Amino acid sequence: MKKSSKFLLLALGLSLATGSVAFAQQDPSGDGKWSLEEAVNYAREKNLRVQQSRLNKKLSEVDLKQSRFERLPSLNAGGNYTFNSGSFQNPVTFGLLTQNAQTASIQASTSLPVFSGFQQVNQIKQNLLELQASEQEYLSAQNEVTLDVVTSYLNILFVNEQIDLAELQRELTRQQLERTRILFKAGSVAENAVLDLESQYATDELDLITAQNQGDIARLNLVQLLNLPAGQSFDIVIPEIPEPDKNPLLISANQVYDVAVQTLPEVIATDLRILSAGKAIDVAKGGYYPRVSLFAGINSRYSNTTDFVLGRETVVEGFREQTFFLDEQGQEPFVVFVPNVSFREISEDYPIIDQFRDLVGKQVGVSLQVPVFNGLQVRSSVERAKIAQQNAQLNAEITKNNLRQTIEQAYVDALAAQRRFLAAKEQVAAAQKNFNNAQLRLNNGVINTIDYNIVANSLRSAQSSLIQAKYDYFFKLKVLDFYQGKDISL
Repeated sequence: MKKSSKFLLLALGLSLATGSVAFAQQDPSGDGKWSLEEAVNYAREKNLRVQQSRLNKKLSEVDLKQSRFERLPSLNAGGNYTFNSGSFQNPVTFGLLTQNAQTASIQASTSLPVFSGFQQVNQIKQNLLELQASEQEYLSAQNEVTLDVVTSYLNILFVNEQIDLAELQRELTRQQLERTRILFKAGSVAENAVLDLESQYATDELDLITAQNQGDIARLNLVQLLNLPAGQSFDIVIPEIPEPDKNPLLISANQVYDVAVQTLPEVIATDLRILSAGKAIDVAKGGYYPRVSLFAGINSRYSNTTDFVLGRETVVEGFREQTFFLDEQGQEPFVVFVPNVSFREISEDYPIIDQFRDLVGKQVGVSLQVPVFNGLQVRSSVERAKIAQQNAQLNAEITKNNLRQTIEQAYVDALAAQRRFLAAKEQVAAAQKNFNNAQLRLNNGVINTIDYNIVANSLRSAQSSLIQAKYDYFFKLKVLDFYQGKDISL
């Protein structure tokens, strides 16, 4: 975290769900006010970033299931129907025909991977790691929105105290103005004393309106963070915030970091991403190995040009003369009459169902694919996977480094806020005494209204600094508690 400015908590109250779909829901407890615990639990469920992270986790679950299913045999079936005009090859007799015809075929095939360079096994392991990382990132999204809710909640409390302070200051100025008007009518003070206090009263009124506007904005930020409709009545429970001098820091930044780096989901997620990237390298290296698979298939076909042959019959179509010679010299001819015999097929229609049943073809076999040269695609895939692993390692280091810096900054800011609170507390006590004395002197006409306003503004500034330091410290303390896995409810 960056160093806090003068108005740190006001800057931290950001709108994080603009344009979101509203969930018309009353406060969970039904008492008209939201406690911090209720707001956190609701945001961890309804916040859009959390919902998006939940969907990413579900996608990882689907990827894992799919990688496991890919180890099962694949089964595919299909068919086609064709109308032929002109020359074509009969799919049943495989003869060439030139006529109009209708053909059809059906087929089914299955294959089972036997060996693929352990890619399927490593892919399952990688997807399992990806799922575990997604689960941690989902928890991280919930943690982020938890901190955002705490920030917005404390921002409302901070602004409420500023409103109370502005109302008190306005009331004190009003009372002093009324007394001064009475003194002016009695001739004890000049008219400029009344004018000065009227000007101060207008300034106090403006300060109050400004604080009230900031309160409306702070409540709107929390409403948007909870994904609630902006027009819904919304209020929070006002808890008792302990003063910094009653709750000292008892743990160092290094101790907080040592706990956080072992337990925070975002850190665990980055470590899982490194392991996942390592499995991705194994998957890519599997492309160097041969692939072995078993396959089987069945098919059948039909053509309306094919008839079912029942047999054949002999047909005599007249006789033809045929001469034989009885001697070797060919001087003694012998004439006989030989019948002209032909054979004719006896067939009938061959129904489509019968053809599909009778013309079944089956096959089974083993497939072997050996990678020889594929444009160095496998090598490039391995190199990309190694670079991705290095990037995952850098992301893990960046996450841990940011975590350390955030914790160290929160720790230093908490100590600084605690010291500022102690100093501001003494300053308020001294300014209050000075203000009380200034009131008496003004009423007695010892000082003028200008000097009185200077003292009053000094008191207001000291009180504002005290409130700022109080909430600044309390927020940083909650941040440190959060990183230690402690309950951060108020």
